[in-house]
Amino acid sequence: MRTVSELQDALDEDLAWRRSELHSFLGSVRRASSDSTTQRALCRAGVPILYAHWEGHSKFCLSAYLKFVGRRRMTYSELHPAFVALALEASLDSRQGVSHSRKLIHRVTTLLDEASTRPQIPWKKGVDTQSNLNSERCFDLFASLGLDSNPIHLKARLIDYELLRARNEIAHGQYLNVDARSYEELHHEIISMIEFVRNTVSAAAENGAYRRSF
Repeated sequence: MRTVSELQDALDEDLAWRRSELHSFLGSVRRASSDSTTQRALCRAGVPILYAHWEGHSKFCLSAYLKFVGRRRMTYSELHPAFVALALEASLDSRQGVSHSRKLIHRVTTLLDEASTRPQIPWKKGVDTQSNLNSERCFDLFASLGLDSNPIHLKARLIDYELLRARNEIAHGQYLNVDARSYEELHHEIISMIEFVRNTVSAAAENGAYRRSF
């Protein structure tokens, strides 16, 4: 994944199979008899699947972008501050037993004296969604990669309550009534959000948003 086109192809491939699976599941909901036990069961089962694709595609896209930038072999002075911060923290994490003051000095020294060196951006493990991609975690991950999450800030309640809380209740065996109309609305919202993540990462790579702006 060394070129923008390779990154975009990977993003498109991941999105395609997820979108296909979600549309197929929605088709099953629509074909079930209206307000039947089968349709209600499908709608309930569909919520955890929607969440899985929301977290899965977000993790895939953001991790792919991190890997893409990490393999640019850019210097501290060339990188967006978000990636400088990631690299510095990774460097400090490898220094066991170092005091807080020495960590601060290391950060400053690196920024002052090593601006022309290439940092080791920690991309191999990808981003950590903590298996709980709520709105706060989502927006923080975007910020950590220098990406703008403002366009979906109004979706915070949907992410935290209509998707994540509902998924948790269903996954833990609680009964939650989800009708076909509510499920279809949630389906379209999740498709829209995962497409937003894909498009944001694609545009950032294409526009060089990972570079420091002067």
